Amino acid sequence: MDAFAATRLAAGVGFLVVAAASDLRSRRVRDPLWISLGTAGLMILAAQIAFKGLAWPAWLLLVSAAIMFYAIFFGEPLFGEDGFHARGIRIVLFLAAGALFLISVGSIRGGAGFEVLPQLASMPLLVLVYQGFHRLRLLHGGADAKGLIALTLLLPAYPDALPFPVLQADARVDALLRVVFPFSLVIWVDAAILSLAVPVALLIYNAARGDLALPQALLGYRAPLNPFPAHAWLMEKITARGEHVLVLFPRRGTDPSGDISRLRAAGVDRAWVTPQTPFMVPLLLGFLLAFFAGDLLVAVLGLAR
Repeated sequence: MDAFAATRLAAGVGFLVVAAASDLRSRRVRDPLWISLGTAGLMILAAQIAFKGLAWPAWLLLVSAAIMFYAIFFGEPLFGEDGFHARGIRIVLFLAAGALFLISVGSIRGGAGFEVLPQLASMPLLVLVYQGFHRLRLLHGGADAKGLIALTLLLPAYPDALPFPVLQADARVDALLRVVFPFSLVIWVDAAILSLAVPVALLIYNAARGDLALPQALLGYRAPLNPFPAHAWLMEKITARGEHVLVLFPRRGTDPSGDISRLRAAGVDRAWVTPQTPFMVPLLLGFLLAFFAGDLLVAVLGLAR
C-alpha cells in the first residue's frame, strides 16, 4: 500500500468513525465534517498531482471538482422543496466548473499519469450524480449524499493498496470498471449490500414478537404511539376520508403529531413505524470493505478472479 493510499485510508476511517458516532447519537452529521473531509481529499490529491507530476488536465479536474463541492455547502441551493430557484452566483460557479471539466477532458491525450486521468474525470460528475441520487431518494439523507461526495474527493481514483483488495476482476474488466465504476460507487454499493441486513433483522425481530405482517415487517416494527419512539417515521395514518392506511415509505422529515392524534382518536394505540437507520455505520464498513475486500458486486456477479 503506497503512502497516498495509506493516508486516504486513515483520513477516511477517522472522519467516518466520527460521522457514524454522530449518526448513532442524533441521526445527524453536520456539514463541517464533510467540508473538512472533502478539503483533506483535495489537499491529498494536489500533493499527489505535484509529487507524481501528473499531466496538467489533472489540475483543472481538481479545481472543477473543488468549485462544485464548495458550492454545495455555501449559499442557497438551486433546488428546494418548492422547486427550482435561479441563484446567479451558484449558476456561474457551476458553469465555470463545467467549462474547466470540458477543457480538461478534451485535453486528455497522454502524458504523466495518463492512466489515472479518466478516473479523476469522474469527480465533478459524481458531485452531480450523488445530488441527483438524493433528489430521487436513492440516498435518503442529505448527509448520505454529502458524505459520498466528500469520499469522491478523498478517493477520486482506485487506491494503490496492494496486496488489497482481495476481490479483483479480470485485468480487462478491472480496467473498464475503474473508469465507469468510480471507487466511491464501490463504497456505496458495498454499504448498500451491508444495509440489506436491516430488513432481515427486522423480519426476525417481528417474527419473534408475533408481528409477522408482510411487507411492513421487513421495513419497520409496531410501536406505541405514546410515547412515540425516537428516530422513527410513522407508517400508518388516517386519511381525510377517514380511511386507515399503511404507508410503506413515509416522507422523511415530516411532523407526525397530526397523524398520531388522528390514529389515537380512532382507537389505535400501536402503529407500524420504520426506523431511521444510521447509514453512516454501513458507510464506514463499506469503506473498509472497498479498501480491503473490494467490490462485493464483482463477487456477486462472478467476475472476481
